[in-house]
Amino acid sequence: MPLACPKPCSEPGCRALVVGGGTRCQDHKARRGSFGDRTRGTRHERGYGAAWDRLRVQVLRRDAGICQHCLKLSGAVHQGTEVDHRLPKAQGGTDDLDNLQTICKAAHRAKTQAETRGTPGGGQISGPIPDRTDQVAKFFRAGVLTGGVPPVAVGGRS
Repeated sequence: MPLACPKPCSEPGCRALVVGGGTRCQDHKARRGSFGDRTRGTRHERGYGAAWDRLRVQVLRRDAGICQHCLKLSGAVHQGTEVDHRLPKAQGGTDDLDNLQTICKAAHRAKTQAETRGTPGGGQISGPIPDRTDQVAKFFRAGVLTGGVPPVAVGGRS
């Protein structure tokens, strides 16, 4: 059986040749920070177990499923599906409710990239996050926002 021709590594800027059907050279097989990086540990080892799942639901309900990042920066109302640490844990942030916010996937990606690049502020939102349950519940009733967690005031009142 004939061997495949060597191909350039798919990592941008790498000039190494890859043999044997892979797409990356030995140096780039598992990118740092990727899920291939086994040194990260499991989600439970990193502090994202069952307690985090409960805290996440509490934050999504407090923020009525609205992306706090977009709302604060531009006044735009987007459905948030993720929970983000306003001050990253790596920079001393905690899992305290005042440090957590609901965020949409696009804003979360942009904020994380800014933090990785070391941009001053890293896209953080400062100040307390108010309870906007009454103000935004109308978006759910009107069908503008669907899915996710319906608005429930902190403490379980609707």
